[in-house]
Amino acid sequence: MDNLRVMYDISVLGTASVQHRSRTGIFRVVENLAAGLVGAQGIDTMFCALERIYECDQLIKATQQYVDVPFTSAPLALELELERRMVEIRKKSRDAASPAKIPLKAAAELLRFACRMVRRYKQPIRRSYLRQSDVFHSPYLPIPQQVKEARALKRFLTVYDLIPLLHPEFFAAPKRDQNTIRNAIASIDPETWVLSISQATKDDLCSYRKDIDPARVFVTPLAASEIFYPNHDPEEQARVRQKYDIPEGPYILSLSTLEPRKNIDQTIRCFARMIEQEHISDLTLVLVGTKGWDYDKIYEEIQAKSGIRERIIVTGYADDDDLSAIYSGAIAFVYPSFYEGFGLPPLEAMQCGVPVITSNTSSLPEVVGDAGIMVSPTDADALCHAMLTIYRDHLFRQSLSVRGLQRAKQFTWDSCLTKTIDAYRFSCSK
Repeated sequence: MDNLRVMYDISVLGTASVQHRSRTGIFRVVENLAAGLVGAQGIDTMFCALERIYECDQLIKATQQYVDVPFTSAPLALELELERRMVEIRKKSRDAASPAKIPLKAAAELLRFACRMVRRYKQPIRRSYLRQSDVFHSPYLPIPQQVKEARALKRFLTVYDLIPLLHPEFFAAPKRDQNTIRNAIASIDPETWVLSISQATKDDLCSYRKDIDPARVFVTPLAASEIFYPNHDPEEQARVRQKYDIPEGPYILSLSTLEPRKNIDQTIRCFARMIEQEHISDLTLVLVGTKGWDYDKIYEEIQAKSGIRERIIVTGYADDDDLSAIYSGAIAFVYPSFYEGFGLPPLEAMQCGVPVITSNTSSLPEVVGDAGIMVSPTDADALCHAMLTIYRDHLFRQSLSVRGLQRAKQFTWDSCLTKTIDAYRFSCSK
């Protein structure tokens, strides 16, 4: 059988190469699949960039694994120069004193607008490569018209969740991000094949877009990165505790963007209630993650708990190299999110051997199964009881740890890659 020629969009990697805080769940998906496709037998991989062409071009040149991968996007000299200058100005803006940030940010936005105008009058992919390809896969951005016009090309879009469409009350990302997701879903037509990261997301998509044939939607569950593993090295534990001001003693961990959908204020209330009612003196709550929208409510909740305020540690963003030790040092991981397209953090926690308490909603039961405790995100009594049980019952805690480690083994990037390639091959057989 001839090799399958796959064109894969790596725009997300270009963004993350200059904005390290963009290394979220979607970044990890794109990164792992890109690496997997390059090394996969029977696959000839090509990269393209629908956005961030300059950054993607630089990334490919700087990554040994990618240097021989054909880059099919065809930036104009003007476009590359505009993007190069935009990147330089953004770097200056991050390092500049406050008074200088505003004009620099304005200049960067102006250059970004100019890039968009240039792209509007050009094709994002070289036509010769489109003619050579069997499959085009966008792991995030809307499928461009140029690809749709290549009739022989099988086109795929990855769908992570439908939060801005089904639950706008939980979504307040910049308007550009909202429009990207809306436009991506809108770009699905009868000839598009879809990769969904969970059965829950597939069900949501097919319910929202009843014109989509469920047989054209493939579920490709994600996996946790290899950087997540049981890490109980005493020196590492001491280092991360000092770096993030985590006091000695047991702690309960929550890791997510600080925003309403993650239900962090419920975690804080239940932790405070448990501490006060049970007179617990040695337990800490550690909140790891960057500030999202409406995060003020979370800080207001902390401030309201005057008696135990010092027992709630907000670390902010944590480096990837520190995460396995931070997870592994916790006695429990709490994640009572209202809605998730997949929910990588609970899987990361299980892969580190940490007992998980999470919600019984959306995709989370698919991930955690019977290896953790699941509660309604609105049931404060259940969350308090779950945290207290894990805190008090050492044997139960050990049991959940073992079950979580076993459950996590069911989710691998090799499996995700295999299911993705199987979907490509199935589409090409039709």
